Amino acid sequence: MKRIFKHLLLGLVAAPALALTGLQAQAADIKERNLRFSFVQPKESHMGYGAQKFADIVAKKSDGKMKVKLFPNGMLGGDLQTVSALQGGTLDLTTLPPGLLVGLNKEFGAFDLPFLFDSFAEADAVLDGPVGKKFMERLPSGLVGLAYWDHGFRNVSNNRRAIAKADDFQGLKLRALQAPLMLETFNALGSNAVPMAFTELYAALESRAVDGQDNPVVAFQTNKFDEVQKHLSLTRHVYNPLVVLFSQKTWDQFSADERKVLLEAANEARVDQRKVSREMETKALEQVRKNGVTVTEISLQERARMREKVKPVTDKYVKEIGEDVVRTVYAEIDRVRVK
Repeated sequence: MKRIFKHLLLGLVAAPALALTGLQAQAADIKERNLRFSFVQPKESHMGYGAQKFADIVAKKSDGKMKVKLFPNGMLGGDLQTVSALQGGTLDLTTLPPGLLVGLNKEFGAFDLPFLFDSFAEADAVLDGPVGKKFMERLPSGLVGLAYWDHGFRNVSNNRRAIAKADDFQGLKLRALQAPLMLETFNALGSNAVPMAFTELYAALESRAVDGQDNPVVAFQTNKFDEVQKHLSLTRHVYNPLVVLFSQKTWDQFSADERKVLLEAANEARVDQRKVSREMETKALEQVRKNGVTVTEISLQERARMREKVKPVTDKYVKEIGEDVVRTVYAEIDRVRVK
């Protein structure tokens, strides 16, 4: 009898709590939303994995009310077109290397400073800490930052020769990101840099309009650049994170509950996206070797020589980006290394 009474009492106590939870869930201010997420890489890439993970989490957290549709392969335009569309409110989401925002805020050039990070762990700690947060607050008008994902260290491929030392860059015609710092970095190494949208790159490599390009290994493999390139050199000259961006115009129309869903989803997806992206790099290297690409490691001595050759460019852009901004980044990297 006592046991029955105890169960009845627990039931009476639990019922209001369950009812309250249900009411809170129903009270969440979440409307039916259809969001468009555009990015330049294929759906099976590390970008696509992160975007799909994000979409799945958003759907789960919103009880299916908020739906994210993916537009991979630059279907809705290249990176700079996509940024413009977000600012205009005609597109909702994208992810791209933050260095591409330098035309809108020169401070974002700090992400493209050559040989800035030595490891993934360093980059993650800096981006997820106070420095990364400050950059989110400095995003150009019309953009909201949700999280930093992984794009990887950039490496150089080409059709003419293996790059094993600094002098091997001489005379190579290399496609570079549409950012002055990246262009001048390659020119300082002795190559001829050509600015070009990512969506035009495969055709340019195939037609030999350019000798080569630089991208993370996963992007190299998933975009089938191994079909039109003979050599891949692991220069690791720049680490590229991805910043997940949302349209400010759309954001301003959303409730606090809807914003919370998006922020939580982007940051939860970050953990798996980084892990999968780095696993994909290892597998991609194995695959491109099987496909006949010569993969060349770069010695620490030659990396030091490359760093020295681009030092005038680094010094110039530290002044343009803002010495205080770069000093803060370097100080955080030093703190992370010591820790």
